[in-house]
Amino acid sequence: MTWWQAALWGLAGGGAASVLSLSAAVVSGGYTWPWRKEGELWPRLFVLAAGLVLGSLVATAAHDQISGPWPAFIFGIGAPATIRGILSGVEVGPRPITEPTQGRRAGAVPPLLSAPEEGGIREDAP
Repeated sequence: MTWWQAALWGLAGGGAASVLSLSAAVVSGGYTWPWRKEGELWPRLFVLAAGLVLGSLVATAAHDQISGPWPAFIFGIGAPATIRGILSGVEVGPRPITEPTQGRRAGAVPPLLSAPEEGGIREDAP
């Protein structure tokens, strides 16, 4: 299978995954279009385009190992969900604010506090 054939079948698979996602959004929205609120169409189109691109890229990357259109189509269907699953483990949050080092060397370990009462929690423990 050539790279462009794999890319097209992967694009079709990514489109199939996006159509399935859209139909689930319509059902969960009470059989109304999910973008009825003003300004919500463009993010949905971005998600659709991202699924198409991901499906196409994954199938194109594996074109040497693909024997026909069906595996490329399956790669395209699974690519958005696979990438979403991989990224679900990534947590992004605000950068922690560090206290300035006043009167001690940078990187010095603070002295341990006294042992907590029985059943208490140590505040300096990681």
